[in-house]
Amino acid sequence: MRPLCMAWGQFGVILPASCAGPRRVGAFGVDLVQSIWKRHVGGAQSIHTLTAPTGCRAENQSLFDLSLQLSQRPMDGNAMMQYTEYHRDDAMSRAGHATKLGVAEKYGLSSRDLRVFDQQSGSPHILVRDHTLLLHFFDLRVLVQHDHARLFHEASASDDDVQNADRHYVSRIFSHNMEDNIRGQELGKSDSQPYELYVLETALSSVTSVLEAEYMLLEKQVTKVLRLANSSTLDGEESLIHSHLRTILELKRKLISVEQRALQVQTVAQEVLDEDEDMANMYLTDKRAGKPHGLEEHQSVEYLFEAYFKASGAIGQETASLMSHIRRTEETIQYTLSVRRNQIMVLEARIEILMLALAGATLVAGWYGMNLVNHSEESPHAFTVVVLISCAAVLASSLYGMQRLRRIRRARLQI
Repeated sequence: MRPLCMAWGQFGVILPASCAGPRRVGAFGVDLVQSIWKRHVGGAQSIHTLTAPTGCRAENQSLFDLSLQLSQRPMDGNAMMQYTEYHRDDAMSRAGHATKLGVAEKYGLSSRDLRVFDQQSGSPHILVRDHTLLLHFFDLRVLVQHDHARLFHEASASDDDVQNADRHYVSRIFSHNMEDNIRGQELGKSDSQPYELYVLETALSSVTSVLEAEYMLLEKQVTKVLRLANSSTLDGEESLIHSHLRTILELKRKLISVEQRALQVQTVAQEVLDEDEDMANMYLTDKRAGKPHGLEEHQSVEYLFEAYFKASGAIGQETASLMSHIRRTEETIQYTLSVRRNQIMVLEARIEILMLALAGATLVAGWYGMNLVNHSEESPHAFTVVVLISCAAVLASSLYGMQRLRRIRRARLQI
């Protein structure tokens, strides 16, 4: 039977030269091909329209709806946002709420700039505008001007969500530090640093403090788990060793998260240090007083970001060093477990060799158990001879099998 070889043209079916018949057919040819196709596939589907699976269409529709929702989110100017406001000359913080559009108009921002307020996570960054600084460090979202700062609170799905509570460490530390500043002002303390730089340093200090605290707690847990794992590797049960490995894996994941966030903070500091204009524009108080800084007049800001660039980098390096120590310990434990499994396999092989050698003696016993006349019953030494020959055969077979096993192990070690 000649194979069906054809290609679709714009208005009909095109047949190659190797096929019989004309090079192009019209509607009749299309009908003929459709009838042949339906005959082969059982008429379930048409040659022109192949219906997509229901699950695939539902997934595509969900992707479209979510994409549409995310694309329209920055334009939702009526979305309410809760905040806590701290003033330079005020001894109390104030809580309030405002729409996204109102916040954008007040601080000279656009809805695109406020997109970070809707994100539950994301890469931290610092946005510099004429009279406003936007600080975004994980759950911390702050708008800073020359005389006040607004801390915007992340909206969580429920108050009982433990995961949402765990993400609010940076904003809580920042709020606590700002409250301490207010109490310091009440006690008559003064600071010559501009207010916007103080808020900026408080934000950087809060995020690096959280990362350092997470690293220190994880370091204690890792040290304890590694000590238990090393002690149980030699004489502990394998189930206990696997339990320690699972704990080490979970701690390793947390360390990777700390390292990634520390590197993100370091990247933000490096980006600011590379932009002289942004560093000069961060002096909002002097700009408000009509004394804008030049491109080279940003020594305080530069020193500030250099300090936290080194601090975040040190946290990342220490975390990487601790993970390398975990990796070496994991390799040691895996090697010890492999050696233990190999010893078990060798023991099983030896037992199987002995069982195979004893099978020969069992065969002799089976022969004698057939109760056939073999003329050895009358001999007084037949039993002793048969037992000695069987034991010798068992011993010889065992020695031969053990020698072969030893050679195989030696060959594997050489490889």
